[in-house]
Amino acid sequence: MADDPHFRRTARQPIELGVRYRRDTEGSPLEQTGRLIDLGLGGAQIKCARPPRVETALRITLTAPSAWDPLDLPAAVRWVNAKEQTFGVAFDRLSRSQAAALYELLRVSRFREDDS
Repeated sequence: MADDPHFRRTARQPIELGVRYRRDTEGSPLEQTGRLIDLGLGGAQIKCARPPRVETALRITLTAPSAWDPLDLPAAVRWVNAKEQTFGVAFDRLSRSQAAALYELLRVSRFREDDS
């Protein structure tokens, strides 16, 4: 299983949510936009017009309906599918408050799915 390029340590769930991302380097103000396809505590899949390269360090910003402030999460690109215009990221160095806000977003979105 470790040889599978899409092996994940944590489960992901489908979610449809707008997202902004930029390189995680000082002075990198240029933001791109995309749509989250799936999300988990360990990472996410994003659909966009021009995926970044593998290993690019990013800041992922999303506005969660369960949070007062936008979530700003550090991540690294782990894979890219140029044909599908998607890429996967692994979250890196989440603070306790970032992890808690992400957990709450996943909990709320799972509740809404089961409730319908």
